[in-house]
Formats: sequence, C-alpha cells, structure tokens
Amino acid sequence: METNILVADDSEYFREQIRADLEGNGYRVLLAEDGAQALSIYRSHDIHILITDLEMPVMTGLELCWHVRAEDDQHRTFTILMTGDTETARRIEAFDSGADEFLAKPIDLSMLRARVRAGERITRMHRAMVEMLHTDYLTGVLNRRYFMERLEQAYRAAKEKGTALAVAMFDLDHFKTINDTHGHSNGDLALKRFADHCAARVPDGGFLGRLGGEEFCLCLPAGDLETALAQVEAIRRSTAEIMVETGAGSSFSFTVSIGMCLIQDTDSINDLMTQADEALYFAKRSGRNRTVLRGAEGVTVKARFYVM
Repeated sequence: METNILVADDSEYFREQIRADLEGNGYRVLLAEDGAQALSIYRSHDIHILITDLEMPVMTGLELCWHVRAEDDQHRTFTILMTGDTETARRIEAFDSGADEFLAKPIDLSMLRARVRAGERITRMHRAMVEMLHTDYLTGVLNRRYFMERLEQAYRAAKEKGTALAVAMFDLDHFKTINDTHGHSNGDLALKRFADHCAARVPDGGFLGRLGGEEFCLCLPAGDLETALAQVEAIRRSTAEIMVETGAGSSFSFTVSIGMCLIQDTDSINDLMTQADEALYFAKRSGRNRTVLRGAEGVTVKARFYVM
C-alpha cells in the first residue's frame, strides 16, 4: 500500500526540501501552502501522515491538527507538527490540539524519515483494527453496526441534498434447509460465496453489509430508478448460478429474495428499514426468488418484479 503524506508549510523552500527527500524514499507527497488548503486536500484524499508547520497564514498548524483529529476519530492519520518554537508550553498546546509528534526546525531530514516510519507503523495498526471493527468476520463485508452507521450518514446526506437513495434487503432462500442438508460449514460457505458475488456487483456510491444470519443489505444510489432496480435484479438472477462445492464432493445452489425501498418514501431511517423488511417478507411469503419494491408507483413491473 502506497503511503500518502501531506506536507503543509507556507515556505516553498521547506515544502520542496521535504517533498524531494520523501519522494526519493518512495512516498507519495502532496503539498499545501497553508492550513486551509491542507484541510481541503486532507478531506479529498486518504492521508496516512500529515506533516505541518505550526505558524501558517489562513489556518495555523494547531487549527489544522484540531480539525483533522475532530474528523479522524479512528486515528487513520498520524500528525507531525514542525516549529522553530521550543517552549514547553507550545509543545503541550500542540499535543492537546491532536498532534502525534513534534519536530523542531530546522528539520533533520533523517529524523523526519524515522518519525514517518514510526507513523506508518502506528497508522497501519490503527487501520487494521478499524477494519476488524467494521467487517463481518465470516463474509468480509460491512458488519451490521458499521453498515447502519454508514446508512445513517447516507440517509441524512440524501435528505439534505434531495438525492435519490435505495436500500435492498437480501435473504437467502431456504437457508435452514441448506444447513440441515449440507452442514453449517457449507452454509457458511454459501454465505461467503453470496457476499463475494454481491460485493463484486455493488454500484459506484453503494455499500453492502451483513445484518445477521443469512440477511444482507445493500445501499445504492437510485437517481435512475430503473437502473437501480436492474442492478438489484441482476444480483438476484445471477445468484441462482452460484454453485457451492462441499467437502463431500457434492454441490448445491440457492436463490435469494429481495425487498427494496426508496428513501423518498420514508420519514426516518427506521421507517426505511421497516419498509424494506416488509417488502422482503412479502417476497418470501409470495414464493421467494423475487424482488419486491415498496412504493414507487408507476414503475414498470418486470419478470419476478413486484411493486407493493
């Protein structure tokens, strides 16, 4: 994984000196001439290490550190603050603002590289821990807790901007029979195969999570409702083609039922999930292996497509 380093300093000489040294050691370096520009770059890139001067125009390094730490509650970015000020009180202020390391100017480049390597180790550990906290242990997709956090954020943003959003709940059909017939280990394998299959088909701007058991949920943009429906239907149809090979030399396939709901037809995140769940229940009750869309009157109903 390439390490992205953001260097913020109002001195072009120091920016270029640090950039040349770090790029010469294999790092990808982005530059900013003040704190405000650095914050904008930070928000649009995945920054592993931030190296910032203390005194800068528009926004100081202390203010920049405070903003980064406020937005980076998972500590994915390691922050190094540089200054010619050696007063202890100033250093304490820097650490209180969220800086992880403090280096005095003029910068010793060999020491800076050592601090960068230490920062890499720390951020790599934090990122691995965050990945574990956010990921379902069996399937590798988002776990229920983090999926719901992401969905809350997406829901609020869509409501504020007036953009279209949909959720689709997936439930593997006759999953108890799969476990009873082929064993729980092969049932787990079926879940993993479906998660991989579905994750490979998540559209841009969408995200997938496992809610629990054999139930998954996909959040996807629905600016073009017909396209969103077609994407979900493509997952349903192709799921029947998945073949799970068991350790005993046999194989089996399975189907999936889907309940879909649009954000425009709901008043809250709970309402959204309730309506999607109701559509899923209708899909299961009415024969399984079908997609049911809650609301959205006037949508063309296709094969195995139902509108409640």
